[in-house]
Amino acid sequence: MKEIMMFGKLPDTVEVLGVKYPIRTDFRIGIQLEELLQNEIMDEREKYEKMLLLYYPQIPNDLNEAIKKILWFYQCGGEKEELKEEKKERYKRYRSKEPAYSFVQDARYIYSAFKEQYGIDLGEEEMHWWKFLILFEGLPEQAEIKQRMMYRKADLNSIKDKEERKRVKEIKKRV
Repeated sequence: MKEIMMFGKLPDTVEVLGVKYPIRTDFRIGIQLEELLQNEIMDEREKYEKMLLLYYPQIPNDLNEAIKKILWFYQCGGEKEELKEEKKERYKRYRSKEPAYSFVQDARYIYSAFKEQYGIDLGEEEMHWWKFLILFEGLPEQAEIKQRMMYRKADLNSIKDKEERKRVKEIKKRV
């Protein structure tokens, strides 16, 4: 993906059984998909239907392949092993069941970080999902959202000092 960002046009179509289909690429669609995928109440069939409606102005006939292409796009076009590592890095679920961030819960911190760091007003900007993710991941560690993510993922067992562990535990509760 990084090579495409530097040297080529970001994809706005996917190929399903040899036919190119336009897809909606705006970052808001990616955020909606992420929230949809994390929804534990909705059954898989309902999720798939909503995914198809979110991404395709014209839904392909092969629904299984169409869903695979949505996930490929959502995961920024990486290969399977690369995607597993990227997902681990993004959510760091190996230490905690909770994700490091939520686009819904953390919306104000993400918005303000983009405005401060890049001068981008996410409320008005149309931005490709891949570009959004690269900018999100590239936010400086000092940004409030990155600080929140760090504390959410902090491993209390690795903190030896009792007072520091207590302080970090309190911060984790707040964020």
